[in-house]
Formats: sequence, C-alpha cells, structure tokens
Amino acid sequence: MQILWFKQRNLRLQDSEPLFFAMKEFRRSGPVLPVFIHEPSIIRQPDMARQHQVFTRETLDELAADIRSIGGELAEYVGEALDVLASLHRKQRITKIWTHRETSQNVCFDRDRKVRAWARDQGIDLVEVEQDGIARGSQPKESFPDYFARAVQAELRDPMGKDLAERFAQLPVPSCNRDDIPAASGEDKPLRPKGGRRAAVELMNRFFTIPALQAYPKVLSSPNTAWDGCSRMSTYLAAGIVSDREIFQRVDSVVTQARHQMNDRDFEAFQGKARFYLDRMAWRRDYIQTFEYRPELEHTPMLDAFKGVREEVNEEFLERWKTGTTGFVYVDAAMRCLHATGWLNMRLRGTVVSFATMNLWQPNWPVAGYLARELADYHPAVHHVIHQLAAGMTSFSGLMVYDVVKQGVEHDRNGDFIRRWLPELADLPGSAVHEASMTAGHLSDIARAQGYEPYPAPIVDHKATGKLAKENIHAIRQGLPLKTAEPEPQQSLF
Repeated sequence: MQILWFKQRNLRLQDSEPLFFAMKEFRRSGPVLPVFIHEPSIIRQPDMARQHQVFTRETLDELAADIRSIGGELAEYVGEALDVLASLHRKQRITKIWTHRETSQNVCFDRDRKVRAWARDQGIDLVEVEQDGIARGSQPKESFPDYFARAVQAELRDPMGKDLAERFAQLPVPSCNRDDIPAASGEDKPLRPKGGRRAAVELMNRFFTIPALQAYPKVLSSPNTAWDGCSRMSTYLAAGIVSDREIFQRVDSVVTQARHQMNDRDFEAFQGKARFYLDRMAWRRDYIQTFEYRPELEHTPMLDAFKGVREEVNEEFLERWKTGTTGFVYVDAAMRCLHATGWLNMRLRGTVVSFATMNLWQPNWPVAGYLARELADYHPAVHHVIHQLAAGMTSFSGLMVYDVVKQGVEHDRNGDFIRRWLPELADLPGSAVHEASMTAGHLSDIARAQGYEPYPAPIVDHKATGKLAKENIHAIRQGLPLKTAEPEPQQSLF
C-alpha cells in the first residue's frame, strides 16, 4: 500500500505531483491511500487558531468529495503523524509515502525529520516533492525568472472526471470521528475566506482578467479598493489548495490575451502591471526560501544585534493594539477589520506591524505571534520573515516606520474604512475622522446603544516615537546604546 499524505500546506488534487506519481506507481507499489492526520501537537501550537482549523475542515470536506468522485476515499486520523503511520504500517504494509515538501513551523520540520528516520528504518520509500521551487539542503537555488519560465511550461495535471477506483486502497482503519479532534484555541471568524478549491477558483476567475490585472497596482494599497482589487489568493496558496504554478499560468494566459488585443504601447504598459503582480509572488518565494534555510527565524532575530534588545512587553500598549483602541483610527480600524475577516491588504499589514514594533516599541515575537493567529492566510515561512523585515530586524536598508496618520489620510481620505470598523466614529463626517481633536472622547449614538466606550485619545506621539524608533534601530545595528527604553503614553483627553 502507498500513502498519499496530505499535510497542512498541500491540500490539493490539481497540480499534485505526489498524487500523479502515486497513481502511476500503483501496479508496482500497491494501491494508494489518501491520508490527512489531525496532529494534536500542531493543533496546540500557539500560532494555530480555530479559524485555521475550520478552514482546513472545509477544505478537507471538499477534498474528500473530490477524491470520492474519482474512486477513492480520504482517510482522516487523529494522532501524531509518526504514530498514525506506524499503526497503518502494522495493519497493512506501507511500500511508499508520497507527499509535498513543506517549509513550515519548526514543529513540522521536527515531525518530518522523525517520519523520514522512521521510514528509512522500516524500508519505506518516503518521497517529498518540492513546492514553490524551493531549494533544500545542497540543491542549487533557482532564480525567479528561471523558475517562472519552467512553471508556465509545466503540465498541470487534474484528475477530476477520471475513474481511478482500481488504484485506490480500501481504508485499513476507519476514519476518525471528528468529535475526537482537539479544538484549536480561539473563535472562528465570521468573514474569513471559505475553505476549499471551489472558492479559490471563483477568486481566480474574477481576478485573472485583463481589467483586474491592469487595475491592480492602483488598488492594492487602499483597504477600500484592495478587498476586491487584490487576487486574495494568499489563503489558498498558504494551504496549498492552489499551486503557485497555476497562478503563474493564469497570469501568462492573461498576458497572451492582452498581446492579441492591444497595440504595442498599451501591451508594454500592461506587461509592466502583470510584472508588478508577479514581483509580489517573487517576494513570497524569497521569504519561503529564506525560512527554508533559516527555520530558526520563527523565534530568533535575523540579525544577532537584536538578541536581548526590545524584549520588554508593555502589556497595556500591546492590549490596546490588539483590541483596536490605540486612538489611532487607521490602526484601530485595521485591527478590528482583522478580527472579523482574517485579512488585511499588504500595506495595511505593514502599517499595523510598524505601529506596534516602532511607535509602541513592542517586541516582534508577541506582535508576530498574535497576527499569526489572526491572519487567515498565515504561512509561517512568509510570516516570520516579513515580520522581521517590518520590525527592522534584518539588514534591509529601508525601515518600515510608517506615519500612521498620513497612511490613513492617503489611503482612506474620506474615512469610509475607518467609519465601517469604528462605530464610535460612525457619525463623524468625511475627513474629520483623521483629526484626533475630533475623535478623542467621541461616541456616536449607534455605538453608545451597542455598549461601546468613548473613542480613546492617541496613546503616544506618533511623530516623536517614529523618529525615536528610526534612531534606535540604527543604533542597535551599529551596536550603540539606545536613547530611551520605550515611549511614554500621552495623557488621556477624557
């Protein structure tokens, strides 16, 4: 019997090389058993949240139905991966295990090492197929242009519509009762992305068009336009529901359409906008590759100079940031939007991280840890690298110290996003929401009826703390003493 092991970040049948190779080998190595393991040690991780677990369950429900439609059955088990695989091996000999290679949390790295060692001892061939063109060990790193060129030429195999029943194994042990799966911490989010392949395809069909790609560079920075103007594929890429190769082929197809419809000048401009989107996919791949080489970045600064520095937590500041009650309307609206939806556009993510780690001078780890649980599209390899960049803990020369008031004025000038998520300010007209003198102590009748408190005054001087943060980040990198320990809160206006 062969095992097709679906893990947290490879939940797909389409463009699944492990599935293709396992099906191809069934006469030589035996029928294929698709398996997903609900691992308590991963469910208990502090970066695992209930929304992630429910999203995965929705995806598994759809995946199971798709596997059933081509003649197989998805087996779901509860337990540690090594224990579950060993138990299956005792019940029915495993000849091969097929899966995707994952670049994920350290707990997953450790699990995979243990499974590899066990498989080797048992004489089982464990094949981990690369994803995202990520090099491991001594593999040479491939440039993004070369990887992209290879990806757009790849054959994306789709098993749907085929009868593969003879190639699938019968379940040697019945699937678990889902009531036996431990629940992750926290609550599900009412407006988070829905799990499963169908939701991903709907988004791809909407975004990968000439008009959407043409508009993308102008709409991705404002939360008012990014919600519908961005591809919103990050959650589905993080779970491996869609492969990056499928994304690249979608972009390539749209560019080909544009070539046939546009004159040379317009097409050149359109190509630039398509590259603008692909640049962000290239950054994503770079983040994952960095984490593959340095998985310790989950809990260790990229630059040694930051070890033991900026480690004191101001519990009041951190709690006010989490709950969206800092008195800075753009940050607070973003945090409350995140609580409900599990998503923020990239510029807004940078803004809330910058505010927490620079203006409030909070350690990166509790900030990154909290957002890992809040973001539906959390991918450890992307998340921890980009958070260190935003917190100034890398050698990247540019510092992401945003003026949060200026960001709000620039990207939400009329305050539509702010009023949507801060009901305390729902009755303030237009740009008045950007004036602290208008917002501090304000409470709309709607918010009063819902039990809200008056909106707070800003908890720090954002210009002074931003300037201080820049000076101190440069000081840390140069091994110089810091000017002050942390910013002091401003006096409340009410």
